[in-house]
Amino acid sequence: MRLLLVRPGFVIGHMTEGMSPAPLSSTPDAVAAAVVKGLHGSRSRIWVPGALRVAYAVARFVPQALWRRLPR
Repeated sequence: MRLLLVRPGFVIGHMTEGMSPAPLSSTPDAVAAAVVKGLHGSRSRIWVPGALRVAYAVARFVPQALWRRLPR
């Protein structure tokens, strides 16, 4: 038995109806396809979309004082 950790970003669906989509948003079908691909592969963690992996890797190195001042 193995565990697959899925890290989806903003998912466009029924709960987010009426909201403007965030950058790098995905659909439930895209998340499902990534999960199936991840289960057939050997990775233990997947990011949907894959560009989020790079974004969060860079965000780890932003100093906390600067991070707090970024617009939300």
